[in-house]
Amino acid sequence: MAEEEQQPTAEALKQRRKREKAAAKDAALGVEKFTIEVAGIFKADLKRLMKQHGFNNQQEVHQTLLRNVIAADFETAAQMLKCVTTPFVVTEKLSQIIKAAGLKSLADDPPEPDDEIETPA
Repeated sequence: MAEEEQQPTAEALKQRRKREKAAAKDAALGVEKFTIEVAGIFKADLKRLMKQHGFNNQQEVHQTLLRNVIAADFETAAQMLKCVTTPFVVTEKLSQIIKAAGLKSLADDPPEPDDEIETPA
């Protein structure tokens, strides 16, 4: 018995026409989807930045940043694209935590007899 081909519902046809119309409009305007994946750690800073500068959505922030980098001269664009890292200092407390974790790891999984172990002075 041959399978009957199922016809789309009226709602499905309506949604298809709606998607096609939106795609045609986007194509006419030169709009393309461009997905950006960002580490979640930036979310709070991005929200603060948006509030401080009156942005309503993240897309607006990304588009503004892109326009500004593209419009900048080479040296300015290079400076804007330079990766900036926040310096950090390992405190004495953190150093002690790291050392204790290392010693615990050695106690939990003792080294093999032929492993080279350097004990700090």
